Amino acid sequence: MKDETKAELETILAAYDEKVAEIERRSAAVRAAQAAFPERFAALKTEMLRPVLQEFMNVLGVHGHVATAREQEESSSTSGGITLAAISLRIIPKPFAHKSVEKNNNFVEITFSANRNERKVTVSSTNTIINSGGSRGKRGEYEVEAITVDVVAGHVMQTLQEAFVDPR
Repeated sequence: MKDETKAELETILAAYDEKVAEIERRSAAVRAAQAAFPERFAALKTEMLRPVLQEFMNVLGVHGHVATAREQEESSSTSGGITLAAISLRIIPKPFAHKSVEKNNNFVEITFSANRNERKVTVSSTNTIINSGGSRGKRGEYEVEAITVDVVAGHVMQTLQEAFVDPR
């Protein structure tokens, strides 16, 4: 093999090795971010989501509504499904508050769940109150750092406004 050919081969192989190393660096960074995400969500839940939802529960309780926060840890099932880590605020409006909480089918719920694959927090709501026009489903998706007290309060307030005041 000529020296020129050998030098060109060395250049090609060096470029290839660098490309492979860069792909591995990116993959390692993604794996590290995915591994750290559950801890970041747990801290968000403890340090901010739970306290903000507790403030809502306190005010709602004073007005005769039953409001509870429910936390769920990430888990997987044998059928291949994954349950995301989440915290939810469930509100049973005053007219339905006298019924058993476990069997009450008239509620509004807003959930902040950890989407590990996307490394984002998904906000969704459910509204089962009869004759209420509140929206259901996904309300937004955020980076962990983008979740603020204002974001949480805004979603809760919008959900309650739709369910309690602006039925469609």
